[in-house]
Amino acid sequence: MDIVDNLNTTINLNDLNASEERIVIGNNAKVNLIGEIKEDRKIEITVGENSELKSYIIQKNGSLEQKNIAKAYARIYSNTIYLGNGNTKIINALEGDGSEAYDIEIFAINGEKKLKIDTTLLHIGKNTSGNILVKGTAKDTAIAKVDGMIKIEKHASGANSFLDEHVMLLNPGARADTNPQLEIENNDVSSRHAASVSQIDENKIFYMMARGLKREQARNLIVEGFLGSAIDRIDNKEIKEKVSELISESF
Repeated sequence: MDIVDNLNTTINLNDLNASEERIVIGNNAKVNLIGEIKEDRKIEITVGENSELKSYIIQKNGSLEQKNIAKAYARIYSNTIYLGNGNTKIINALEGDGSEAYDIEIFAINGEKKLKIDTTLLHIGKNTSGNILVKGTAKDTAIAKVDGMIKIEKHASGANSFLDEHVMLLNPGARADTNPQLEIENNDVSSRHAASVSQIDENKIFYMMARGLKREQARNLIVEGFLGSAIDRIDNKEIKEKVSELISESF
């Protein structure tokens, strides 16, 4: 699918045929990509010069492979929410000078679900910037694995990026692993990372129960606060509300 120059449009992922795996966005355009996946999908999006892509994908089941390529001064805002089993691979490649990519990935899995997230921010052009934020919860015997990578290539001077991965386990049976990595081939850059896997704080629950809340209420407020810092970054009000509702059903 080709998007012409200077066009502002919204594409529903569910309206695309599975064979329509490539979207090419022209210059000075703005595109919203919205949709849900319940089976394996693969998609590649090229974002033209000075164009903007905002991607909002809710995964209910199945694996997702998405590659976004930014040309000069293009901007990518990638929002992916995971609720089911699957493997995902997200790549944001900043090919053009001055391009930007901001990747938000949120998950809430329960039961015996297994989720693997592999996300990469690739700096190729000069003076590129972006970040990756992954936040999620695992409940029951669910297992989450998060691999994050920021790679700054040899000629990508002036790159600026941050990788942030945090998982909260809601009971002892759940498991998670975070693996942030930086691969830097240029010294004229700024890049950092942080990661954590933690149990829900029983001291906070006790404190809130001592002030009149039931245990379940206290627990839910803590989880909502943990995920809320990521959900609040979703800039589409309707999708933000939908995500909040869907995620609350998972914990």
